[in-house]
Amino acid sequence: MLYFAYGMNTNTQGMAQRCPQAVAHGHARLLGHSFRFAGPADVQVDHRNYVDGVLWDITDNCLQALDQLEGFPHYYDRKWAQVEFAQAECSAMVYYMQPGHKNSPPSEGYFNMVAEGYREFGVPQDQLFTAVARQEKFLINTTEAKEL
Repeated sequence: MLYFAYGMNTNTQGMAQRCPQAVAHGHARLLGHSFRFAGPADVQVDHRNYVDGVLWDITDNCLQALDQLEGFPHYYDRKWAQVEFAQAECSAMVYYMQPGHKNSPPSEGYFNMVAEGYREFGVPQDQLFTAVARQEKFLINTTEAKEL
């Protein structure tokens, strides 16, 4: 089964521990979505954007391990979505955070683990820094509004 990862599961060391049978295909794009941090990474439907990440081939055992890690179905749900890989489109399973989680910055360790996974596969890191900067701007604006 094809699985699109955009957060901590882009990191080969972590995936080797959780899903030793997983095979990485490399950099891919989740079409029609945007990236955010709500503590951990998340994606949301946004037809004007795309999310960079890593495409994996996983087994049923891997899926069970990932479901447990992601708190499926209570914390993250999973759906099928269109992914662009090697100049073609395919359908891959993607985890989506359940509604109700507000944007919040990731921990430094989590951010670094995700960034390392992106570097391993040559995935552009722009969306990571943009998501953090967007939250910092929001926090600054919220603080300024409280002071008025």
